[in-house]
Amino acid sequence: MTQNFDAIVIGAGYIGCSVAYHLCSAGLKTALFDQGGIASGASAANYGNIQIQDMELEKSVELTKLGQTFHAALEDELDWKIGLRKIGGLLPIENETQWEIMRLRREKLNRVGIRSELIPSERLPEVEPYLNPQNLLGALYHPDEGQVDPFQLIWGYIRRARQMGLSEFLQTEVTGLEIKNNRVCGVKTPKGNFGAKNVIVCAGAFTRRLGQSIGRNWDVRHVLGQAMVTERVDFILRNHIASASFFEAGGELKKGEILANLAISQSTHGNILVGEAMYAADHFKTHVPAKSMPAVAACWARYFPTLAKLRVLRSWSAPVADTSDGLPLLGPVSGADGLYVATAFRSTVVITPLVGKTMAQLIATGKSDLNIADFHPERTPHETH
Repeated sequence: MTQNFDAIVIGAGYIGCSVAYHLCSAGLKTALFDQGGIASGASAANYGNIQIQDMELEKSVELTKLGQTFHAALEDELDWKIGLRKIGGLLPIENETQWEIMRLRREKLNRVGIRSELIPSERLPEVEPYLNPQNLLGALYHPDEGQVDPFQLIWGYIRRARQMGLSEFLQTEVTGLEIKNNRVCGVKTPKGNFGAKNVIVCAGAFTRRLGQSIGRNWDVRHVLGQAMVTERVDFILRNHIASASFFEAGGELKKGEILANLAISQSTHGNILVGEAMYAADHFKTHVPAKSMPAVAACWARYFPTLAKLRVLRSWSAPVADTSDGLPLLGPVSGADGLYVATAFRSTVVITPLVGKTMAQLIATGKSDLNIADFHPERTPHETH
């Protein structure tokens, strides 16, 4: 006999767990599916940073700023410690091109109420003492970011959802979606079919494959991102540091290419999280290419030579979803009533609570407080509203 639910959530990462929790809170009989375990995909590789400064500035300002507001009360809401702490964001600048990009970005950030400052190289030790200012022109600094323990955030959602009756189907791959008479009616898995009035796809890099099962070509691509973690040390980093080179225009990586940029934070436990290399691949294998970690280590040693002797405990690789226009897919799918997509967010942690609330509102009422018009799952990359 087919098991039936009010809602099925596909993907047990940050977004899927938040959506499942909020649906359970709304009184819906909810099931959570993942081909692996809880946080077994890109969420397992995430630093836990509540990033604001790197947001897309044309259409994502409301999404990001509103998302940030929910974190202060999240521990009370979940009755669970998520390791919330305040840190800053720092984008080191290496050349004049990056300086101009960051200058324009600072103006836009300040215009929308995001406090940012361009700091010359001689002042960098004030905000990040271990950062080597040699060969840097300065940095764009944003003091109002934050960080959580990513796994405690996810488990906080899962714990509360379980208390409200969440059904979990882990190690269960969803191989297809079922649509009848222009309405979703369930999902297909190797363990049988499961019925649902609503299906929410939160599958990250695997979203495109699910869309293809019903003839949809959702604009989701992926790269494999690699990073590593060191032994614990006393708290020495004050910011999440990511190179301004992330914002320089560049072509799409070709298959087999590796691009390394600095992205470094200290975890809530004291470990140094060091990345990142991006590897263009047409597969989802999680092995770490041999060239990735030396490339990351070279960036690390250049920026933080005094930390270069820390022991690396492990490295990892994970598929990271992206879209052609840099905007997420968030909202209902046209011509398939009850089907929703929530995936490919540039900075996931900051909007995790908001996306869960938004999905619950859409399913319960057909509308949401958040304006999601620009994030339609089947927009074209150059579509405007």
